[in-house]
Amino acid sequence: MPHFIFRKLSWFFLVAGFSILCLYACRKEEDVKFVTDLAIDSRIVRMPANADTTRIIIYSEGNWNLEVTEPVEWLHLMESSGNGKGEALISLQDNNGNLPRSVKVLVKGNGKTDSIDIQQKGLTPTIKITDETAQSIANGGILKTPINTNVPLELMDITYRYDSTGGTWVSGLQLQDGYLYFKVDSNKLTTPRSVMLYLGYLDALGAITKDSLKISQNLGMSYEGAVVKDFQYVKQMLATGKIEENIFIEGIVISDKGHPNIAKNWNNTSNKHTLDKTGNEKAVYVQDLDGTEGIYIQTATPGQNIFNFNDKVRIWLKDADLERFNDPNYVIVSGIEVKHIMQKEARMVNLEPREKYIGDLTDNDLYTYIKLKDVEISVPSGSFTNINEGYAARTDCYPTHVRDIQGSGLYMLTNLGVPYRRDGNQVPQGSGSIAGILVHETMDRYGGDIGRYAIRHLSREGIDLKEDRSQGFSNVLVEWSRFKKEFAAAPTASENPLTPDIGQGKLYKTGNIDMDFTGTGIYGTTDYNGLIPEATTVKGSIANGAWGSKNWWSTANNSGEAWMIEVSSSGISTPISLQIEGNSDIGGPRNFIAEWSDGSGNWNSIGTYTLQDVTNWSNTLLTQVPGHKVLNFNLPVAASGLEKLVIRLRVLNKICGSTTNPNGGTLGANGVTRLAHVSLKYNK
Repeated sequence: MPHFIFRKLSWFFLVAGFSILCLYACRKEEDVKFVTDLAIDSRIVRMPANADTTRIIIYSEGNWNLEVTEPVEWLHLMESSGNGKGEALISLQDNNGNLPRSVKVLVKGNGKTDSIDIQQKGLTPTIKITDETAQSIANGGILKTPINTNVPLELMDITYRYDSTGGTWVSGLQLQDGYLYFKVDSNKLTTPRSVMLYLGYLDALGAITKDSLKISQNLGMSYEGAVVKDFQYVKQMLATGKIEENIFIEGIVISDKGHPNIAKNWNNTSNKHTLDKTGNEKAVYVQDLDGTEGIYIQTATPGQNIFNFNDKVRIWLKDADLERFNDPNYVIVSGIEVKHIMQKEARMVNLEPREKYIGDLTDNDLYTYIKLKDVEISVPSGSFTNINEGYAARTDCYPTHVRDIQGSGLYMLTNLGVPYRRDGNQVPQGSGSIAGILVHETMDRYGGDIGRYAIRHLSREGIDLKEDRSQGFSNVLVEWSRFKKEFAAAPTASENPLTPDIGQGKLYKTGNIDMDFTGTGIYGTTDYNGLIPEATTVKGSIANGAWGSKNWWSTANNSGEAWMIEVSSSGISTPISLQIEGNSDIGGPRNFIAEWSDGSGNWNSIGTYTLQDVTNWSNTLLTQVPGHKVLNFNLPVAASGLEKLVIRLRVLNKICGSTTNPNGGTLGANGVTRLAHVSLKYNK
């Protein structure tokens, strides 16, 4: 480097260094002598949601004070004035459960004013519209779409972006009970049209929450000459096949598009280990205006199902297909498309179910909104779907048996898509009511015929049962709910693996099995009533939650062996009911008869029943059950008040299942059947 350049650079750094030292010295002196008319240490103060206080430093040459720009109850100025440098103290009330909030506080002094933005955290704002598109019929009306939001509509920024057809044809937005309601004008154009609806919210912390919905509207249809008909006409007078008459029905929708528990789903024909869920997606139930009759409707495709719960509708039936069923009597109208919807309007008044006892139900009640009175779960253990969760992708519905105070019973159906079906909570053990849609269904996995009527619940709140058994209408005479392995090593009459959990009684098996458990013929096996996600369960299974045995046919007597139950019903004057839960292995007995006796040896029939084969992983048949089947039987009054009441659950014949056929096996000595619950109850 040339010498003259080096000298210039040296002089530059010397001057620069001297300047920095001078500046530092000036700043030190300024810090010591710094004064101002008015200053604050922060213009934004963000506080947590919990109740709290904050201090703000004020710099001033004279007097200063604080003022809130608008009156709010949640902020209090505790120390709001001073002189010179000082601190202001502000307290905030708890804001948990509310949206974030803010308010400006003015600081005044020496003729000057500054401001502080006091912010407080709270709920995270949510705007989530479930549907991507809302489909409107040409006639328009009031529509609704599910929405999850904690932001009041009046605080949202609402924007419409209409397509090229123009116009303003959506209005009247309202939020109510988890739905966004809006009014759509009729479409008098010659083309379909659409609009994008945008909802947004800027919270007090500066965060933006938003979502959108596309609203589409079809062209109009001509329904000229269409005549309204009542539900009885459709159910009794129309012939099976395509509907040729120019007619329509008017009623209230009691199902909800997108709901997971509307109808049963089928196993795919091409792959029986997977499910076809279009059955649930296409199902619509409509009841007449007074709620006394209903019709089961299936849309042509899942996308044609635009029906919401509590919609008032007029549905054109011409060119749809009708299928008629007897015993019970009902019809299914299929092939319904959006063009068949003449009118559709969301009602904002609550739809109330009709209350009935199970024994008072009739075929006219099918596909109507019903509340069952004074009911309880017959075997109140585990979850709403006590299955081996490993088979959840292959099976789709679990029937929970419920019984009422009058002794009648039916099954409550729960598809496995229901979010609360197995959430770690015990099913309610007391009595109350259950609201839902009354349906008729068959279920091959549970024996085909599961009764004339069943009920499909639409919400957890609709299963309005008391939590504790003490709050039910039943007294338990005796109950067995698990195999007590802890008593197996040294069993006694009072403490053995089949000692009752509640009450007094004996449970044993006929044949070569010792009642006192000195033999090894009865053993602990698996139940599926685990409360997932408890760490003690594997796919819902509970070890030793059930008990099983082999050797179910007596060659010498050419008759089936039996589970035996011995109790005393002395002092009981009301009818007794029997609840059992069980299944069989492939090759185990399938058909049984329940009988009772007073100990004299004369047997009276209670009823026959089947237990299905438990599911086989490598070849799951559509007739195999992924858990246990629950059954309820009513005994006659003659079985009450006895010193000795004996009940036997006897193998009826040698029919059993094979790996390929539910009735194609041969009952042998190694065929297994099991029970997971036995109880006898009577009304309080």
